[in-house]
Amino acid sequence: MMPPFKDEHILIIAPGSQVTLAQLGLPESFTPARFRFPTRMFPAEKKGEFEPYKIRERRQEVKPSNGTSAPKEDVEMKDAESSGNAASDVKPADGEQETKKEIAEGQETNGETKQPTQEIYYEEDVTSDEGAVYPLENGRIVDWPCFFALLTHVYNTLSPPFHTPIMLIAQPIWSARDREAITQFVFEKFKTPAFCMMDSALAVCYGYGSSTATVVDVGKGKVDVTAVTDFIVNEHGRGMALEGCGGDYMTDRLQELLGSKGFTREMCEQLKRSNITEILPAGTPLPGTATTARQNPNPAASASTGVQEGGSNDTVPRGPGEGTQTGPEGANGEEEDEGVLDVAAIVSGNTSEFLANREKEKAEKSTTKKGSVDQTGKPIRLPNSKKDKASFQYEEYVRLEAEKNAPPAPGRYIRQSREIEVGVERFLSTTPKKNTGDRLTSNILEDIATQVHHTILAVPDASKRSELWDSLVVVGNGSKIKGFTQGLINTITQKFVLSPSGTIFTSELPSNFSTPLPTGGTNTPAPTGQPGPMYNHGVNPLLVAATHSGNPPPGTPSMDHATASHYRSTGHSQTPTSVKTLKAPEYFPEWKEHSNSNAPGSSGAAGNAPNAVGPGAPGAPSGGHGMEEAVFLGAQVASKVIFVLDQGLSKGFISRVEYNENGPSAIHEYAM
Repeated sequence: MMPPFKDEHILIIAPGSQVTLAQLGLPESFTPARFRFPTRMFPAEKKGEFEPYKIRERRQEVKPSNGTSAPKEDVEMKDAESSGNAASDVKPADGEQETKKEIAEGQETNGETKQPTQEIYYEEDVTSDEGAVYPLENGRIVDWPCFFALLTHVYNTLSPPFHTPIMLIAQPIWSARDREAITQFVFEKFKTPAFCMMDSALAVCYGYGSSTATVVDVGKGKVDVTAVTDFIVNEHGRGMALEGCGGDYMTDRLQELLGSKGFTREMCEQLKRSNITEILPAGTPLPGTATTARQNPNPAASASTGVQEGGSNDTVPRGPGEGTQTGPEGANGEEEDEGVLDVAAIVSGNTSEFLANREKEKAEKSTTKKGSVDQTGKPIRLPNSKKDKASFQYEEYVRLEAEKNAPPAPGRYIRQSREIEVGVERFLSTTPKKNTGDRLTSNILEDIATQVHHTILAVPDASKRSELWDSLVVVGNGSKIKGFTQGLINTITQKFVLSPSGTIFTSELPSNFSTPLPTGGTNTPAPTGQPGPMYNHGVNPLLVAATHSGNPPPGTPSMDHATASHYRSTGHSQTPTSVKTLKAPEYFPEWKEHSNSNAPGSSGAAGNAPNAVGPGAPGAPSGGHGMEEAVFLGAQVASKVIFVLDQGLSKGFISRVEYNENGPSAIHEYAM
């Protein structure tokens, strides 16, 4: 058995398409990642090598003073060159340090220089992405030398001790060959005593403390949908790197809507991350488009009183008020149908959602009737979803040019912010794009919901499918937009959930009894005729498949093979009766403070708090990250279990000895 590893020696690296999370050591209470590295490198002067920052070369002329000649080179640079290091190879340690080299142009004559000298400055531009190479695209490793250079940069920055085990979070799209190449590099380059490669979806399950879950990871340009049962990743039917469903889609959609108004892509990106961008529930009217009063809610009453739709009644008295058409109590035209429910809205949609929205509307009406001020006299602020326009702070870096003939000063960028106003476009980030000619784009929430449905139906153990529907986890920084999780739940409910209410079942029950015919008072039942092509004895075959075990009853019309393959399992496994999100763990206070995750025990309830503010809110400054990065929380939990508690008894990691004996391919026996 290997000597036990210490908490403070464990190194965790979680590469992502935009940001790579890293941390050395496990704190007593697990925290969000301490280090966040941009997942990009810059080509160095030597081909095949990379630098973490953009290096700029700048020349500046310096005139010698008092007629004396400037030295040809600094003493320090001379020492450096004598040791075999060229001045151009000396790179600054951070963005504020510079390296310079003086070049004497012209020749000395009697101690005087005819031409001024030139100084070459090498600067790190920490804000620039110019010429950057991104080794990961939609989870795939597209540039191996750059990816290995990134891992080396992370390792050198954290500078772990020699006896350091490494936990690396793997993307679902990585192939077996990818995992072998990474394993070989880690052992050969870092000389680590132990290495564990863990699937990102499984890490999320460790973070949530659940052995079974459906993990939806929304990234920059892709979405991964994974079904995990009893801590085992189901590869069959897994949705890996679904392109066009990530955060970039929403940014592109905002730019498509606002590009004509002068919005750049960076503006749309910051707008997407701001707290004014929101995904409204289905059926919610956009601000400014909803009518303030219902149009003719009771046509029968209008006919009896002689008031036409949209017209006025000159005979005046009607209503309880002060002698006019609906006095003060009903002046806004909305109070009279306060207790009337819109039956059509209930039948066509989600009843509980409709009633909840109605109660919310009644509460808002009661506050607006009080003169739009609260008890303290302060004006009531409308929620973001009710505002026609809202503003967000757009931040940009402005380069400060140095004065002429002045030496360069460190920190030559200044961050400026300005307020930008946006209309209802901020609610349309997930709506379909315009047809670009190659294919018709659809709502990305519908695409993700369809993949979730397919992934769960592909799980071989049919008895686990109901639990998977009730254990949905939505993670990834692409899901931080307010209302994203709730919108996905609503979409799944609308497309796939079978309502458990009694009305829908009784309406599908077979009935051979019709209304008594006028046959002299007899109540002899009459047959209802032959069933239609999709019904047998009046029963929907999909309902039969959802409520009966085994094969469909005899006589049920056969469906096509693609449809039948989805409905041959037992019980309620193929059609969900509910969809719920997993409750985030409460025993990690650092994650709880930053979390903007789902409300506990919700059946698609409460994605993000409507007034979420603070570090974990969407659009908050970098540094506050909540359960959307639960993969890193799970990596810490798994590292504690694998490296410290288990110590290799369950083959949770591959040791140096086992690597030397079996080579990189041994990682497949230990990878989680």
